[in-house]
Amino acid sequence: MSMYEQLPFQPANRGEIDRVVADFPLATLVSADEGRMLATPLPLILERDAASGEARLIGHLSRRNPQFAMLQRQPRALATFTGAQGYIASSWMGNRHYAPTWNYEFVQFELDVSIEDSPEQLLRALELLSAHVEAPYPNAWRPAEMGPRLEQLAQYIVPFSARILETRAQFKLGQGDPADARADAYAGLSRYGGHQLAAAMRRHEELVREAAR
Repeated sequence: MSMYEQLPFQPANRGEIDRVVADFPLATLVSADEGRMLATPLPLILERDAASGEARLIGHLSRRNPQFAMLQRQPRALATFTGAQGYIASSWMGNRHYAPTWNYEFVQFELDVSIEDSPEQLLRALELLSAHVEAPYPNAWRPAEMGPRLEQLAQYIVPFSARILETRAQFKLGQGDPADARADAYAGLSRYGGHQLAAAMRRHEELVREAAR
């Protein structure tokens, strides 16, 4: 499954793709088999081998989820991540000729999914996820603290590792907009709670400037 890509909206570098996956780990996992499509929202953790560059997404899903059986039959899948996003209103603009738009960070991976149904792999998948999402908090929780409940949980969820076959991304962050439109967009986002998107737009602008030096 391909994605319409526009060259002006490419991310500044691969690190920006990894950042979106790290900062917004809730993905949509999509797969298809025998004319049927299924999609499941799942938190996924990116692992990238520093030497080879090979990357994988690690996660788990419910055994009762029909997508589990589908992935056993047909392991090819798609995972999408949406980063900072939001509406850019024409009502913010000093020049009313500017049409409204939607800015966003979007990443898509084509995957080859391997079901790794063992207690060891389940613990590893849960450890990776909890280490990532608990990192900002003091006294971070670990799955081992569940004790016997961890073994019970293994009856209901199954871990998987998904090798990334192809990566596509679109970061539509105001590239090519006139300076006055960008200034009005920043002001509107600041006024109406769009701080996350404004930060993404500024970061992309700075990375492009640095790359051009």
